[in-house]
Amino acid sequence: MACKKCDPHEICEECPEWIFTLADLIMCMMGLFVILWVLKPSPGKEETPQAQAQTDEWLETVGEIRGGFGWQPDPTSSDRVDQLMIKKKLRQQGAGEGGETTIERKGAEGTDPLVTSIRNGKQAIVGGKLLFDLGDATLSRETTRALDQIASQIRGHRNIVLVKGHTSLDDLGEDGAGSAQEKMDLSLRRAQAVADYLVAHGVEPDILRVQGCGTFEPVIQRAYQANAQAQNRRVEVEVTAQLVSERQDSGPKLPTSSAR
Repeated sequence: MACKKCDPHEICEECPEWIFTLADLIMCMMGLFVILWVLKPSPGKEETPQAQAQTDEWLETVGEIRGGFGWQPDPTSSDRVDQLMIKKKLRQQGAGEGGETTIERKGAEGTDPLVTSIRNGKQAIVGGKLLFDLGDATLSRETTRALDQIASQIRGHRNIVLVKGHTSLDDLGEDGAGSAQEKMDLSLRRAQAVADYLVAHGVEPDILRVQGCGTFEPVIQRAYQANAQAQNRRVEVEVTAQLVSERQDSGPKLPTSSAR
């Protein structure tokens, strides 16, 4: 503090010049803390919608100012500015409440959100896995319900559709009983049963390609518990990007006779 015998605006030996600058800085900091305390919402009181909107606008302004200095909001932070800016980004990206997408999902419903594709390629797998009982190629009620949806998706299209049958190691008995050829035949019968059902429900037969994969493309490996191989007893329907017309042989062109 300045001594009493000197003027505040005059410098003396007992009052160095920097002490006045320090006093002004402390006063500015105290004023800033008072402003922040006034703007802070009172705890335990619910804000009105109008007051909440004003608070959000103020917090958004603070976030934009921070962003100008390279700041990025932290999703794990409890700071209201961080939380508000994260919500704003989610709204801009088209996310719905709770982070769920608002985009309508189209396609056949199945027990699995995705089907495991062993061979990569330009193709889309329709529906979930179509599962079968041990050693059986009979379509179950759940399988036919899924096939009805699949048929409605591919009916009328001219893309080549692969109907791929699979078997599990325990399909024909425990300890891998049954030859590789027997398991291949079972996988082929499963695929053919699915193809026949699709044709009976309006799918053109010339777009279907029936394949038997046997046990060579498992989705569950090294599973030794009872019924652990159930996911491998399946048929998958894959729609490729190839059109039937691109693979069909048009045959030799007959010479045309000139008019006389």
